[in-house]
Amino acid sequence: MATLNPQRPQQEYLSLPIDMEIGGVYLPPIAQALLLGLPIYLLLDWILRRLGVLQFVWHEALFEGALYACVCATLILLMGA
Repeated sequence: MATLNPQRPQQEYLSLPIDMEIGGVYLPPIAQALLLGLPIYLLLDWILRRLGVLQFVWHEALFEGALYACVCATLILLMGA
């Protein structure tokens, strides 16, 4: 006996980040993540300064660079998900 709604195996599609073009300039996904990460980084930096967390950091510039890298890496991972 045939069924009306056969079960199809679910296919997983690999979602690729969208390439953008702004004013005729190609903007690859990595540049999108870097640009989007900047305001997020600035907000996190401001919050950490207000809370006084940065006074416990040995090298402030290294910490800020690592924080920006972590924000951008998180955005890149979320863009690919």
